[in-house]
Formats: sequence, C-alpha cells, structure tokens
Amino acid sequence: MATRDAAAAPRRVPVVVVGGGPVGLALGNELGWRGIGCTIFERATGGTPDFPTCESINARTMEHMRRWGMAEAMRDAGFPPDIPRNVRFVTRVLGHELLCFERPSNRGFQTSLAQVTPEGGIWCPRMLFEPVLRRELGRYPGVSLEQGCEVAGFTQDEDGVDVEVLRLADGTTEMWRADYLIACDGAASTTRKSLGIALAGAFAEGHNVTVYFESSALRERLASRPGVMMDIVNPDGRANLSSVDGRDRWRLIEYAQPGQALDPERRIRQALGEDLPLTVIAAKPWAGHRVVAERFRDRRVFLAGDAAHLLWPRGGFGMNTGIGDVVDLGWKIGAVLAGWGGDELLDSYEIERRPVASRNVDEAASNRAEEAGLPVPPDIEADTPAAAEARKVLADIIRERRAKEWNSMGIQLGYAYDRSPICVPDGTVAPPASATDYAPSTRPGVRAPHAWLEPGRSTLDLYGRGFVLLSFGAGHDAATLLDAARQRGVPMQHIEIDDPGVASLYERHLVLVRPDGHVAWRSDGAPANALRVIDRVRGAAAA
Repeated sequence: MATRDAAAAPRRVPVVVVGGGPVGLALGNELGWRGIGCTIFERATGGTPDFPTCESINARTMEHMRRWGMAEAMRDAGFPPDIPRNVRFVTRVLGHELLCFERPSNRGFQTSLAQVTPEGGIWCPRMLFEPVLRRELGRYPGVSLEQGCEVAGFTQDEDGVDVEVLRLADGTTEMWRADYLIACDGAASTTRKSLGIALAGAFAEGHNVTVYFESSALRERLASRPGVMMDIVNPDGRANLSSVDGRDRWRLIEYAQPGQALDPERRIRQALGEDLPLTVIAAKPWAGHRVVAERFRDRRVFLAGDAAHLLWPRGGFGMNTGIGDVVDLGWKIGAVLAGWGGDELLDSYEIERRPVASRNVDEAASNRAEEAGLPVPPDIEADTPAAAEARKVLADIIRERRAKEWNSMGIQLGYAYDRSPICVPDGTVAPPASATDYAPSTRPGVRAPHAWLEPGRSTLDLYGRGFVLLSFGAGHDAATLLDAARQRGVPMQHIEIDDPGVASLYERHLVLVRPDGHVAWRSDGAPANALRVIDRVRGAAAA
C-alpha cells in the first residue's frame, strides 16, 4: 500500500483495529466472517511470534473458530495431536513426582467432551496458532493487516473516528476515517491511556521470569512421562515448565524478586535438578496483575483483550477472555452498521463482558494464590521414609486445591450475561456460579447448548449469521416473532427441531438465539408483545 502524508484525504474503513496480536487477529476474522471491513494496525513486522505465551485455546474459543471455519486448521497447527495433556507436580523436573493430573490429548479432548461441545479445547501455543489466525484473514477481501504501523493518535465525533497512523519504516503519517476503533493493543494500551480509562484491581501481585529454551536431552529424559506441563514445588521456590512445540522447545516460568538478575541458565538447571545440555533462546521478567478497566467503551472507541483486563496466566483464561470480548462486540457492530441494531446495542458490550472479565481475573488470581500457598516441608526432596510420607501428604493437598485449574468448563462454557439489557429474563433463578461445573441451560443470557443433530452437525452450527428462532414440537406460534423481526429489519431464521432429546435440553418450546450463540429469549408460547421482544434483543428497548 502506498504511503500518504497527513494532509492527504483520509482512507475510509468501517473498523480500525489497534493491535495485531491474538485478540486483534481474532477480531479481524470475526468481522471478516460477518462481511465487515476492517484494517488492523500492528507495530511488529515479523510473522511468527518469537516468544512463547498463550498455550491453551479453550472449548468456547474453538467453537468460535469452528464457526469461522478454522477449527480443523488450528488442530493441525503443529502441536502433536496425541500427546496427553497431563499436568505433573514434581519437586524438580527430574526429581520426585508428587501427582499427575491425567488428561487426554488434543484429539482425545474432542472425543471426551463431545456431549457438551463439538470441539473441545486444545493445547496450541501462540507460536503455532497466531500464524493460522493471520493466514485466515486472507479469506476476507475487506480485511487487511498493516504491519510496521503505529496508531499515533485519534479523535472522534458523532459520526466516526479520525485515526493518525505512523509508518515506522519511513516515519510518514497518513489519516484514516473509521466508524469505530477497537483497541486490542495489550497491557500497556496507549488507546486506553489516551482515553483516561483507569485499571481497577491489584497491580504487580508477584514478579516472575520466563525463560524460553531448547533441549532435546530433556525431551529424551521425559519420554516415559508424557505431558504438556509440570508444576515445580520445592523449598527453593515455585516454577512451571510447559512444552512449546511438543518436541524440544520449553518455557519455564519462575517466581522472582523485583529487579533480580535474569540468570536463565541457573534458573533452568535449578528447576530441572540435573545438568542437561540446553540452549537458552530468550528470557524476560514480568509482573502478574489482577485488574479490569473501569470502562470498556468511550463513545466510538472500545477496549478488548489485555487492553481491558490483565490476568495471571493460571488457567489459560487471558487470551480466551479477549476472544470472547471481540465475538460479543463483532455482531453488535455489524448490526449497527447494517441499520437494525438499536442505540443501546453497543452499550451492552461493557455490561455483558466486564463481569465475565472480572470473574476470570479473580479465578486466575485464585489459582495463582493456591499455587503460591502450597505448604512445602524443607526436607520434601530427601530420600527418606519421612520425606516420602510428606510428599504423599502434599500430593493430597494438591489434589484437593489445584485440580480446578485444569477443570474449568464452568469458566469456558458456563458464563452468562445475567444483567444484559438485550436479553429478556424469564424469572428463573441463576444457579450458583461454578468455575469447574457446566450445566447446559437455555436461561436467557447463557450459551445455547450443544447437541448433535446428525453426525458432525451440532446445534451450534445453526447460529451466527442472524438470530435463530428454534421451535420444538407442533402448534407453537413462531409467526409473531418472525413478523416482528421482519418489521424491524432484523435477520431471523426459523428452525423446527423434531428431536425429543434436543427439545428436553432446550427446556422451552420456543428459544431465540443471538448471532453469538447466546440465548436472548425463551418461552413455551408466543410473547404478548413480539415487537417489544425484538426491540429489546436488538438494543432498541426504548422503541
């Protein structure tokens, strides 16, 4: 693309995305899939990320990727599909094993969870999945990724946002005009700062060092103990080792003191417990936070991902929460641009997503606190009967306190938009929130449940392009809602399902599902005022 100076006529695009990391790329795919043009501006110029982060893609995120048509490509991104995703607790990587949480492989999870989701989460570090997200953008002619670019500033008015873009290679600037700007520019978001939006919560709760290294010798030593992660617990401290590629590359995270020397080789060897051949690739210090932005929106500018919330990396919630943000926002922006979304629709973004972010931030911090609080006897590594007994006691404590981090279906699939102004409550009481347990339901605000309609075809495959009104059994009046949707220009499809099992799962004779797969309304009969229901779910309740 040719460079322009700031005095040239601005280039127009419906949406400008600031930041081309995982959340920004996911937003590009969401908008592209909906036929919404966008340009993503990213400072970096490289292809594959050069430092490992974000290893877990959860089940709900994979369901979104299924809708985008890339779930299979993500499973084939490069992480070996049949490595068990076991998590082992050890005194040292090559020391005493305390406990193993046995978990299926990427391929096995899809099978074992087939009754609650058509996908199942996968282990796929950022170095593997981000190139897939970037490559898939090429399917959408209205979506572009501009690398080596920085958003230098923006101003907004009632009709749009003027964006100044700096091209880092030559220092030239150019102006863009967008209907909306979405900030996916990470923890240090300049967009958030320029809007004066504060982060609320606890900063720098702990300091850490991450070391990225390569060692084929370690792969050989661990061949009899397959898995993807080891939590290291000993009197010297806490650390975590994870597999980056399922082969020779590893990531070590170790607790550290502020300002402490990186000293990566010493950290690796201390965690391993033996001296093995290895090559350090990189090392970085970082701090863990538990914060959420006080606001997710300022008129035509929105925050998503790490720009809106910062989580401890315990449980794999961070990137997945961010992708949930942009899926929620994507269909709403599409509805407003298409003219059928009401004035209140975009207001619902913060109302729906901020409570989810707060819950996930707190759950990640809880996982970290449980990890840090494990009682470790000073002689836990000794080869004595007393130490062996102490290891058994510690294993029991780990089993009780730490299992929830790797059993989080309640977080992944069970979140609900209970306070949403665009869902119609039906008077039923929400069950107690659980991080671990997921119970399918069609209470307004929850994810519509998965059921197989035929081999390979899920109820979730029905949702996405517009609203879907499901009816179960004969004689239930869907016509009034369909007519009201036509009057308001709201895209709605009516699907009749004649399956007693699916009918029982969906709990009501009529269930209205939003474009993001969440339930908007349900009843056993037609509403008394169908236009009022349609206006509410499209964000125009005042109408």
